Amino acid sequence: MAMFSGWQNTIKDKLVPLAARVGEEAHVDAMKSGLMAVTPLTILGGVALILAQPPVNAKMIEGTNWFTAMLLSWKAWASAHAAFLMLPYQMSMGILGLFTVIGVAFFMSRKYKMNELSGVITALLTFLCVAATAGTVNKDTPAVLYMNMSYLDAKGMFLGILIAMGTIEITRLLDRKGIKITMPPSVPPMVAAPFEALISLFVNVFFFMFLNEMSLTLWGINLAQLTMKIFSPVVSASDSAGGILLIMFLLNGLWFFGIHGGATIGGVTMPFFLSNFAENAQALANGQALPHVLAGHYWIFFANFGGSGAALALIVAAYIVGRSAHMKSVFKVGIIPVLFNVSEPILFSLPMILNLFIFVPMVFVPMLNGLIAYYAFDWNLVGRIYINVPLTTPGPIGAFLSTMDWRSVILWFSLMIVDVICYIPFLRAYDKVLLKQEESPIEQ
Repeated sequence: MAMFSGWQNTIKDKLVPLAARVGEEAHVDAMKSGLMAVTPLTILGGVALILAQPPVNAKMIEGTNWFTAMLLSWKAWASAHAAFLMLPYQMSMGILGLFTVIGVAFFMSRKYKMNELSGVITALLTFLCVAATAGTVNKDTPAVLYMNMSYLDAKGMFLGILIAMGTIEITRLLDRKGIKITMPPSVPPMVAAPFEALISLFVNVFFFMFLNEMSLTLWGINLAQLTMKIFSPVVSASDSAGGILLIMFLLNGLWFFGIHGGATIGGVTMPFFLSNFAENAQALANGQALPHVLAGHYWIFFANFGGSGAALALIVAAYIVGRSAHMKSVFKVGIIPVLFNVSEPILFSLPMILNLFIFVPMVFVPMLNGLIAYYAFDWNLVGRIYINVPLTTPGPIGAFLSTMDWRSVILWFSLMIVDVICYIPFLRAYDKVLLKQEESPIEQ
């Protein structure tokens, strides 16, 4: 018992503060907050994509009943209005890299207590000068400039994050060294701020343009392409069976120790899941095969049902085997939140944290889910994710809406049944301990 108490104190005094520092680190926090800020845009783009690309093959079905007739009518209407319906998608998902720059630069500036608007403008202009090269529509006619948007979408996300962080750090360094235009105290702050940002604007724009030219000269690819090449091994590793196993192990393993797994590793994994989802959506819009398995909210709709530790399966198992008053109260407290993927009430009321009875299923059930679902997607048994559904969407609904494939619902319920079966023996053992604890005062 003393050994266990010492172990708890070590975790509390060393591991928890370390994880908190990682989650609150300026760059990780800004990246996480910035990407969360663009989430509504991905949902808007996803809805537009569903309307423009109905999940129906007109060559495979006939309008023999009201439902198929409705689907075919939807398909015909979408084809006739494709340009109109795709506009919200193109102006959200099509320039996702641009919005990523805005979000990350804003929160980095706020973290450092700098002028947010100046930081965003500097980062945005720098990104456009590097990622959106100009050209002419037709050289035989009077020159008409256009902006190349090839790297303003998900392909430019990683470059956008780096430029947002880089420009804010350079601006901060120049500011600390006093390298800025200082206006007299009598000048209002609203007037002085743009002039103070002028030098950092010039430095950032020309510095990153120089890096872009260096990349083109040395390797024949621009900075956006170079960034994609550098990150491609990490993206490939994250979009793999091993990747989902590692993510689920860390996310739920940290929660066992009382460390918010999502907050700690979410800032690191979110760019990859969001980028993969955006590339899947773009592939669907282009009529191509969806390239990525781990995308969007895969981890919640196909691994962590109900939240950390597959809490929904735990609640169902608790209802089946629970005889103790504590277990019954946990079910009453947790059933509504976990339906909407909020697991904190269960994590703290059961508790799941530092509960050795729960450790094995809490960590390994989501890993099992993620692995089975990965191969179901990889072998094309289920359609892949291309819609970014809100995180609080109930499990089977979220699984269907994110893939627009009815087979994902079957997969969800199949995994859910397996999860409940896995949890039952562990909860039964824990429930017996709780019963003894509840009965002991009466016996005395």
